[in-house]
Parts: sequence; C-alpha cells; structure tokens
Amino acid sequence: MRSYKISEIADIQSGLVLSRKAAKENMNIYPYQRLTLRSVTEDCLLDISSFETYEACAPIDEQFLTKENDIIVRLFAPVCATLITKDYEGLVVPSQLAIIRLKDSCPYLPGYLSVYLTNERSLENLIEGAGMAAQKIIKVGNVAELEIPCLPIEKQKMISDIANEQLNIVALYKKIIEQEALRTKTVIKDIIGGKR
Repeated sequence: MRSYKISEIADIQSGLVLSRKAAKENMNIYPYQRLTLRSVTEDCLLDISSFETYEACAPIDEQFLTKENDIIVRLFAPVCATLITKDYEGLVVPSQLAIIRLKDSCPYLPGYLSVYLTNERSLENLIEGAGMAAQKIIKVGNVAELEIPCLPIEKQKMISDIANEQLNIVALYKKIIEQEALRTKTVIKDIIGGKR
C-alpha cells in the first residue's frame, strides 16, 4: 500500500501572527471571528464557544481563513485535529494552529486524513519531534513529514463515517453534561436562596 507525506498531498502552514494585523486606534477596523487554542478540543471537536472577535487593520489573506474541508491542527500538546465544515468558513486561524488544505489531486478524503492525524501513532511521532521541552510545541515541518497510508476510497469513507459518528456522540454527551451542570447549579442556588 502506498503512503504519502502530508507535504505531497496538501498545502500546510501555520496560522496568522495576530499582532501583525491587529487594528490600532484611529485605523479602519475589519472585524472577524477567530479560533483560539481552546477551539480544537482534546476530543477533536470544534468548540464554538471559544471563538473570539478579532479586529484587523486590513482584510485578512484567504490563506489564513478557514475553508470547508480544511484540517486544523493544534501545534501545542495535546495535539488534536479537527475538520472544518461549511458552517465554519471564514474564521481567522492564529499561529498556534496549523492549516492543512488538501490539493485538488489529493487521493485522500479530508475526514480520513483528520482521523489519521489524531491516531496514537501519529501523535507519538509528532510529540517525539517536539523534543524535551516542558511545553511541547509541534513544528509544522514535522506535521508535513508525516506519512499517511493511502487506503481505497471506500475504506477511507468508512473510517471517516465511523469517526464522525463517534464525534457526534461525544458532542451530544458534552451538551447533556453542560445542561445537567446548569440544572444542578440552578437547583442549589434555589435551595440556598430559600425557594425550596
């Protein structure tokens, strides 16, 4: 089975250094929503509650804005990757995250590639490449060098679908946990306030 390095099948780069384009006083402001490190969770979900407003001094280059089927990778441990859907296009990607954008001729499905990037062996390779520093910082070059086995498309789709179903279940459980925590907080507050 043939394998390809990510650099052979995709364009990969780190995001924007935000300070370079940040608007200052008395400047035209171009408002955007931006990702943060917290936006890519350890469960490989996109946490929309962590998006922040970013005021740029000029329009942001397309290369730093999310597009459908981009894979966003955290460059700090824990390494996680998430796939961008059409609903989340146009977000500014900061330099703590990497953008993997598949080439037109790419023989991989974006969902499969995203799943493969988060498997244990890939993560171990990336973290080993980060060296001995206490705060593990992953280099874009290390991500670019990762080799991905090129499975038949039907197998890639099966893996992608299974992983997507699992992510949906995790997202649902998280929502239930948040709602239950809020309900418990309200009940306790009512008891303390003497409403029960």
